[in-house]
Amino acid sequence: MKSPPEFHSPATRVGDRVPVPQKVAYGLGGLAENTMHNAVNNMANPVFNIGLGVSPAMIGLATAIFRLWDAITDPVMGVVSDRLESRWGRRRPFIVAGGVLSAALFSLIWWAPAGWGAGGYFTWFLLVSLLFYTAFTIFGVPYLALGYEMSADYHERTRVMAFRTWFASVGGIGIQWLFWLTQRDIFSGTVQGMRWVGLAVGVVLLLCAVAPGLLIRERPLSSRELSLNRQRVRFRGMFGVLKVRPFRILIGALIAAVLGMFMVAILGFYINVYHVFGGDMKAAATVIGVSGSFYHLCCLLSVPLITRTSSRIGKRRTLMLFLSLAALGTLLKWWLFTPAAPYMQLVVVGLMAPGLSALWTLLGSMIADVTDYDELQNGCRREGSFGAIYNWTLKLGYAVCFLVAGLILEASGFDEALGGAQSPETLTILRALYALVPA
Repeated sequence: MKSPPEFHSPATRVGDRVPVPQKVAYGLGGLAENTMHNAVNNMANPVFNIGLGVSPAMIGLATAIFRLWDAITDPVMGVVSDRLESRWGRRRPFIVAGGVLSAALFSLIWWAPAGWGAGGYFTWFLLVSLLFYTAFTIFGVPYLALGYEMSADYHERTRVMAFRTWFASVGGIGIQWLFWLTQRDIFSGTVQGMRWVGLAVGVVLLLCAVAPGLLIRERPLSSRELSLNRQRVRFRGMFGVLKVRPFRILIGALIAAVLGMFMVAILGFYINVYHVFGGDMKAAATVIGVSGSFYHLCCLLSVPLITRTSSRIGKRRTLMLFLSLAALGTLLKWWLFTPAAPYMQLVVVGLMAPGLSALWTLLGSMIADVTDYDELQNGCRREGSFGAIYNWTLKLGYAVCFLVAGLILEASGFDEALGGAQSPETLTILRALYALVPA
């Protein structure tokens, strides 16, 4: 059998086109998905470490436990979703139920009772977050699978994922201002601020997460496909999708990118607060918010360029090109995160944002292509299983990254009790790792 060309294809057939309203609905789910992925990680250290005294190593340990739990729940959710037969489809019931639960539990994370010790706060964070990430799995795995099967066209899949990336970037802008919002004078501190900010975020999550489940028409399986899925998904699901070689290649690319980009990502918060601004939390909150918003604005603007470039030179070459820009940007952190000119760090952001935007857009589109390859090889549709392993790998990568970041903070000599008086050696270690590890 002759392999299809990497990027040349005829015009999208009418039957394979996804209406814009459905692309928007899928994109709104991406806003919720990105917020669920990143908001807890972004605010865990400011709230539970600096605000409540839980050590960063313990917070990192908690995130690692979440991912071990995901190692069980994500693959199971993928197979359950692939095998479900209901009048509402295989994906939509889970998307709605998981979206509602995720919104409620996200808000609850930040309402630990006052007056507990560090051990009590760690236990609260661990247990409530475990429930939250379980609900996120119920939403997230079917959500990814739904996107993979919305179109059979090579380029239309990229356009669908572009909407997801675009709306995820909108959500990312909001995430960057969560810390800033907690520092407003109407709140007594970060902990109280995040309680009320978390409630508002929960409302946004509720509205956006249920949109794909309520508004998208799911493609029904034929009688033959249903029969094959009943026979084969049970035995070839779970981690069996890793036997599909093109999928292993894409997962390897995801692991490399996530570990490289995010292993030291949390250090940027500490570098801004204690190196760039000498311990001034409010000043650091402003530049963090501006920098994060600029990052996601660059992501928004780069999505059309990524889509256009992919249609001309192919998905793989486009991804390599944009990730090269991200590697250059991270090397410049050493010089551009400076007290003399705090906003010079926006140059770093402008180079890194298109690379990560290409990663999220094109990997999703490529995995949708792999599901067709899998059907040819194995005779069943397993979008849920592919989405589960993709989601689990992504979250496991985040867990490893935050666990390592917590250990780095401990080993560097960082002490939250010192405030702006951190030692020069500690700050040098953090800055060097922040610049070099991602590159």
